Amino acid sequence: MSMDSAKSMANASEFQSAKAIVERYLSLHAEGSYTYRPFMKKGICRGSDYRYHADMHQLLPSARLGTFSYLWGTYEAADRMSLRFALIPYGPVKIYVNGVHEAGSDIFSERYRSKQIFDLPMQKGTNDLVLVCENTSGGFGCEFGTWVGKLDYYFLMPSLYPAMEGVCYSEPQQALLETVHPEALKNLTWLPGLPDFSAARLDLTEVFPHAADDEWAVVVTSFSVAKDTWCKLSCNAELALDGQSMGGSVEVKSGTHTLTLFAKIGEGVDLHITDAKKDCSISLMHPVLGSESAYHYAIAGPFAVRPEGFPVEFTKPFSTSNGLDFWRLEGSDTFLRMYNDNTLFGHWNYPLGVTLYGLVETERMLRDLDPELSVQIHAYLKRHIQASIDTYDYAMWDKDTLGGATAVHHLMTSLDSLDDCGSFGSTLLEIAKDHELSGYEKLVAVVGDYIGKTQPRLADGTFFRTGLMHEFHENTLWVDDLYMSVPFLCRYAHYSGSSEHLDDAARQFFGFAKYLYMQDENLMSHVYDFDRNIATGIPWGRGNGWALFSLSELLMVLPQSHPKRQALMDLFRNLSSGYLKLQDEMGMFHQVLNMKESYQESSCTAMFACAFSRGIRNGWYHDPSPYRQGCIRACEGLKKMAIDVDGHVWGVCRGSEFSCSKHYYAEQLLPRLDDTHGIGIILLALCERMKLD
Repeated sequence: MSMDSAKSMANASEFQSAKAIVERYLSLHAEGSYTYRPFMKKGICRGSDYRYHADMHQLLPSARLGTFSYLWGTYEAADRMSLRFALIPYGPVKIYVNGVHEAGSDIFSERYRSKQIFDLPMQKGTNDLVLVCENTSGGFGCEFGTWVGKLDYYFLMPSLYPAMEGVCYSEPQQALLETVHPEALKNLTWLPGLPDFSAARLDLTEVFPHAADDEWAVVVTSFSVAKDTWCKLSCNAELALDGQSMGGSVEVKSGTHTLTLFAKIGEGVDLHITDAKKDCSISLMHPVLGSESAYHYAIAGPFAVRPEGFPVEFTKPFSTSNGLDFWRLEGSDTFLRMYNDNTLFGHWNYPLGVTLYGLVETERMLRDLDPELSVQIHAYLKRHIQASIDTYDYAMWDKDTLGGATAVHHLMTSLDSLDDCGSFGSTLLEIAKDHELSGYEKLVAVVGDYIGKTQPRLADGTFFRTGLMHEFHENTLWVDDLYMSVPFLCRYAHYSGSSEHLDDAARQFFGFAKYLYMQDENLMSHVYDFDRNIATGIPWGRGNGWALFSLSELLMVLPQSHPKRQALMDLFRNLSSGYLKLQDEMGMFHQVLNMKESYQESSCTAMFACAFSRGIRNGWYHDPSPYRQGCIRACEGLKKMAIDVDGHVWGVCRGSEFSCSKHYYAEQLLPRLDDTHGIGIILLALCERMKLD
C-alpha cells in the first residue's frame, strides 16, 4: 500500500504539512472517556501474564474424568482480522470461532504444558470464541489469550452476562454438543452465577462478608424522570439527592439524578422511589453503567464511621477500613472495573510518547503561525497527559486486587522494560515545562526510580533486556533503548538537579557502541544477542534513527566541559556521515539502511532530518552544508512520499522484533498507515526544518 502521489504535500510548506497531520490526529483522538464494566473475581480471569487462567480441576472439583467443560467468551473486532492467540493446554482443548473448529492442542503441548500460537480468523463485530476442555488424569483446562506478555486485549462474556469482561464456563458435560453455535450453548448451565437482580433489598453483608454489622457503606444509584415529578422516597438509610441531604419526599426536575445512601452494613438497603402523580415505581439505574445494566448500585466501604463529604467519583481508589478499595457492585466479589477502550486517548506507551513530543513541539512552532491550532494542541496534550496521571493510582489498585492484568496503564503496572516508561516519561517532563499538570511528579519518580535502580544493566552499567514478560527479548541489547532511556535521563537530570543522570546517559552510548557499532560503515546494528554472543549486523532504519536522534537530545544539554562530550561529538559526526551516504535520490532512507531494495521508511528519514538540523543549528558539524541539504531533501521526500493532503502519514514501519536476516525487516516488517511510531517524529522533523530557516 502506497500513497496516491496526486494527494501528496510535495508542493506544500512544512507548516501546511504539519497542520494537516495535527488536524487529522486531533479530529480522531482529541476526546475520550473510560469504559466501566462489571467484573467478577470468581470467573475465569486474566492473571499477571495477561492470559486467562482456566484450571478446571479447581473450578469444577467434582467433575468426573471424561467429561467436558465449555469456555465461552466474545471478541469485538473493528474489522476482519486475524487474532494472534496463545494456548497453553493442561489437557485436550479444541478451539472454535463462530461455530467453526479452527485449532486445538496436541499431545506434546498437553504433556509439557507448552505454548502454542494460532492466528484465529475474526469477522467484523462480535465473535464467539469457544474452548472445549476434556477432563483427563493428566489435566483439565488451559491458559489462553495474548501470545506475548502485556498485550492488553481481552474477551467479554456472552450476552448471558451483563457486558462483563472474562470467560464463562459450563457445568461438566457427559457428551459433546452437536454444534457450538450460541443457540446450543445457551442451553447449558453457565458459571459463575450472577446475583439475584430482582431482590428488593440490597444485602450489604454479601458485598462485604468480613465487615462488622455496625460498619458503614456508601451506596450510590440514580434514576431518571422525564418532567417535573413529585417523588416519594422510602429508604431505611440516610439519603442525599444530587449531593443535598433530603427527607422522604421531594419534587424532582426532569433529567437524571444521583442518590447517595449511607447505610450500616448489617441493615442492608431497602429503597423505593415512587412517582406520586402517577402512583408508579421509578426504576433505578447504575450511575456509571447506565440503565442497560442489570446492576443498579455502586457501593463503597466498609467504613468504621459514617463518611462525611464522601466524593462520588470513579477514577481513584479510596480509603476504607480495609485500606484502599474501589467501587463494588451487588453480589460477592463483584467490582466496578475501569477500561481504556480508546484507540489512543489516555494511553501510555512509547510510540505515543514520541507522538506527543511531536505535538508539543508543533504547538510551540504554531504559537505565532496558527495561534488557534496551537491552543487546541495545548488543550489536547493536557487532557491526554492528565488522564494518564489521574488513573495511575486506580491502575495500581486494580493490579494488586483484581488479578494483575489491568486494562488501564497496563505497561506502568507491569513495568519491566525501558519501553514501558522511558519514552512517555521523557515526554511527560517535556510537556510539564509549559502545561499545568497535577500529580505528575509521582509518575516521574516511578520512572526515575525504575531506570536508575531497577532496569537490568551489564557490569559496565549498560542497559540490556532480561527478566521480561516478553521472553523473546530475553538477554538482548537493543539500539532502540537509547531512545527509551537517554531523553528521559536528560530531562530527569534537569528536573532533579542531579548531573549523575547526564553521566548515565553518556555512559549508555559507549556501552551500546561497544556491542552494536558497525565501524566500517558508521552504522548501528539493531540488536546484540548475548545468548549467542553475536550482533545481528542488520542496520535497521528506525533503530539507527533512535541512536542519532537520542544522541542529539544528549548533546543539546550536555555541558561543554563534560569529559565525554568530545567523544560523543565524534560519534555523532561519524554516524551522521554513515547515514548521509545512504540517503536516496528522493531524500528518503530505507528500512534496512544499506539495502536499497528495501522500502523507503518514513520514521527513520524523519529522525535523521531532526538530528541533522540540530547538528547544523548547534554548530556540531565541521562542514554543515551537506547535512543542511540532507535535512532539506529528507523533508521534501517526506512531504512527497509520506504525508498526504488529508493528514495521513505513510511508510512507517510497525513495531519490530529482531532477526539476523535483513529479509525479516524488508519483507515482514511492513509499513502501516498512520502508525504512531512515525506521526510524532515526522512532526518534529517538519519543526526542525522550519527552525533551519
